[in-house]
Amino acid sequence: MRAVIIAAGTGSRLGEYSKDKPKTLVEVSGTPILGYTLNSLIKEDITDIVIVTGYMGEKIKEFINKNYANKLNVSYVHNDIYDKTNNIYSIYLAKNELVGSDFMLINSDVLFHEGILQALKRSEKRGVILSVDFTVKLGEEEMKVKIEGDTIVKISKKIPPEEADGEYIGLTRIDKDFSRVFFESVERTIEEKGTGVFYEEAFQTMIDDGNEIHYESTKGLPWIEIDTPEDLKVAQEVIAPRL
Repeated sequence: MRAVIIAAGTGSRLGEYSKDKPKTLVEVSGTPILGYTLNSLIKEDITDIVIVTGYMGEKIKEFINKNYANKLNVSYVHNDIYDKTNNIYSIYLAKNELVGSDFMLINSDVLFHEGILQALKRSEKRGVILSVDFTVKLGEEEMKVKIEGDTIVKISKKIPPEEADGEYIGLTRIDKDFSRVFFESVERTIEEKGTGVFYEEAFQTMIDDGNEIHYESTKGLPWIEIDTPEDLKVAQEVIAPRL
């Protein structure tokens, strides 16, 4: 099992907190978001990591070399046009590293309880499995999902909150037999919709093509996507003490 961490973004909405560092290195209670993610991966014996860098990517390498040089095997893919593209292009750039592998796809701005990753890795479901929170109050900005039985039938921020069943939190397991289908869907989505969309559009492409996409519940375990100073405050005061 490998992992790919999408860490190309600037984190502009965090203001002064990310002015001199990439978003994933913003600290929560003294530890960078990326540190929490890597520590959780290590606990699950996932030590072969691909990181897609962009904004201030060298600082991520410095952080890894200083703190994880003897613990992880890390390779890097750089998105030179991170400021002109969305995360679908970042994952597209990692294709050659990941096709034919079992891997976790992780958004680098998500702080999550290690039990969420554990449940995803150990799930008996096969193919593409998304981690979904069914307890959160949904709004317009959340990446929402609609469920039928054991599968996700729709994923989009545009789903009306009252019609959605839960929120995709930014962690996915993709088994090697589905890795090629996933990246083919990424490429086709880029061809049809451009590089400015979220990679979740590729999940919808897979669904529309008749592929089943499954889910694992977060089971109420704490997590948060950190986009704003308000999110960071919640992360520090509410989430971090529960990790």
